Amino acid sequence: MKAPQIDNFLANRENHPLIMDENSILALNNIWNKIQIIKKQGDDELRSIWICGNRGEISDFGDFQEFLDEEIVENEQDFNEMWLDYYPDSQKWYKFTVSKYQDTLYFYFDSKLCFQIGETSQNIASYSISEDFLKWLGTRIEQTISELKKNTKAYNTNISKNLPYQKRVGKILRSDFWTIFPEWKKDFEIFQNDIEVLKIIETLSKSTSVKDDKLNINSITSGDFFRYCEISYDANGYFTDNIKTLTPKEKYLKMADGRDCGLRNIDENSTKAFSNWYENDAHCGGHPWEICRGGNSTHISFFVQQTELGWYLRLAGSSRSRATETIKMAIALHKAQIPFYLQDAAYLLAMITGKDYIGIVPEHVMPRYCHSYFPKKDNINDFMNLGTEKRKEIVDKSNWYSIEKLNIDKK
Repeated sequence: MKAPQIDNFLANRENHPLIMDENSILALNNIWNKIQIIKKQGDDELRSIWICGNRGEISDFGDFQEFLDEEIVENEQDFNEMWLDYYPDSQKWYKFTVSKYQDTLYFYFDSKLCFQIGETSQNIASYSISEDFLKWLGTRIEQTISELKKNTKAYNTNISKNLPYQKRVGKILRSDFWTIFPEWKKDFEIFQNDIEVLKIIETLSKSTSVKDDKLNINSITSGDFFRYCEISYDANGYFTDNIKTLTPKEKYLKMADGRDCGLRNIDENSTKAFSNWYENDAHCGGHPWEICRGGNSTHISFFVQQTELGWYLRLAGSSRSRATETIKMAIALHKAQIPFYLQDAAYLLAMITGKDYIGIVPEHVMPRYCHSYFPKKDNINDFMNLGTEKRKEIVDKSNWYSIEKLNIDKK
């Protein structure tokens, strides 16, 4: 099988991993037994190896006439470019992983579960595996295990030298990334005149806590909170084009998450009303502090916390897509002399000055919540896949982490 056929087969397996065909189970058990020679790499007897599939010829990718008839391509040049875009290298690498939990075996390709054996329920749809695929997989596993047994050091050296960078983990200094893609810097250039202000905010946020009276205010009403939100919104020009003039609360209702636990209904001028709401309703499971709605990592929050010194405000929103908005809010609040704490202030300052690192994760990994791929000391909070555009330039300017070496289990 060639890589395009392998990929097509695996794509159809993702939702149907359960295998109950006897020949397929026998073949997978045989693969499981062979791979036991590798030392465990994690819990549940986890073991991973790299195997390759040949790209083949363009005819293995598809039929030009079918692509043309379906208006996927306009000519043979388009077809050829599409083939090379999907398969730029003569070989495609796959990370093949096996694990065992209780009596069930799991088989993964590039972190996606494709096969599972040992499930006894007869009510779940099950499928067999094509003989061609089993032959290809069995041959690749046997070749790899043979190379590993023959010379483990040479095998690891070969992987280290030849594994494509789109399958690796690395990091690139943001300023170096900007030299390759200068258009990505434009959003941050607007802060050059305010860098010193942000440095002050960063220093305050680094050296203070909820018990520091410099970051506490004596009292607060919902009207005060809406006004702080308005300062933040206006710093970003959210309502510049509005024909109607909106009140601070109306702006909050338009921008916030909406699940405000009844905050919109209390007396805007009463500190007692806010205190009662905070104590009895604020923790209802809603999102009253989500002042700019978004996804799990792409929203902006302005938290209010009651302390023994009064009230403590915390601004949070450090995802790359919201960083400029958050920084504008922080600068506006500081200039308005509103005491607050900026969460991830050091990281935001490093980001806009290009001094932080962007983490590069393998192409099969969604570049979100990838902190576990990197040492904590590297403080990487922004992630990307390598992609194809200007790949060599990115590779040359990046630092690449070492690839985990495989070892033989000599037991």
